[in-house]
Amino acid sequence: MKKVRPEKKFYRQFVGKKGVSFEVSAGESDLWIYLPGIFSFSENLKKVILEYLILLRKQLEAYIKENPDFYSSLVPVKVDDLLLPEIVKTMLNASQKVGVGPMAGVAGAINYFVGKKLEGLGFSQYIIENGGDVLVFSKERRVLKLYTGNSKIDETIGLRIPEGKWGVCSSSSKIGHSLSFGNTTIATVVAEDVVIADCAATFLANSRTFEESVEKAEILIGEKKIAGVFCVIGDKIVVNGNLEMVRIV
Repeated sequence: MKKVRPEKKFYRQFVGKKGVSFEVSAGESDLWIYLPGIFSFSENLKKVILEYLILLRKQLEAYIKENPDFYSSLVPVKVDDLLLPEIVKTMLNASQKVGVGPMAGVAGAINYFVGKKLEGLGFSQYIIENGGDVLVFSKERRVLKLYTGNSKIDETIGLRIPEGKWGVCSSSSKIGHSLSFGNTTIATVVAEDVVIADCAATFLANSRTFEESVEKAEILIGEKKIAGVFCVIGDKIVVNGNLEMVRIV
């Protein structure tokens, strides 16, 4: 994986302050971690998470070096090796379920394993954001503000996420650095599995027409068991599944 300097994520300034937050980055992985209900911050925690993030990336980079198709393929890759790093297995399994290349789930996979690390350290709530892909683990409902580049939407609409653990992932052909072959301004997917959500967001974002996005949304909700999708393509919006849209004031 190539190494780049992470760009500053302007949207992080809009998050509530009832807790502590910190950032860690390694290569292309730029994580913002929010711990609700925690009021003192330990630099040692940041060090532990950063070291773990570096370990995850080293595992991926080593595997990609020996298996370049894992990095470049736009379709699922079949691998019989049982001695794979867990993060590689997770990405392979999610990509096969959705029908995209394994790297479509890399941000979600990083979030998933960092979340497991936090749980192992005793944290029962957290929000992890990684390039716009979010893992929410909360004992209460949360509202996530949408960013589409359209001020009429961005200033008024959010998603209410139920309590529990949810992946809320986005992909776009217009915003950010995600590889996309579609015409979507934004495709956001909500699912209990954050890696599935990440892969599904790429799948939906590859839509070239409104009709195709509607068809793919129905596939995700029906066949792939996704909770909900939100997609902006051209001047039209697709909403499907069990999503609670809220007005932000």
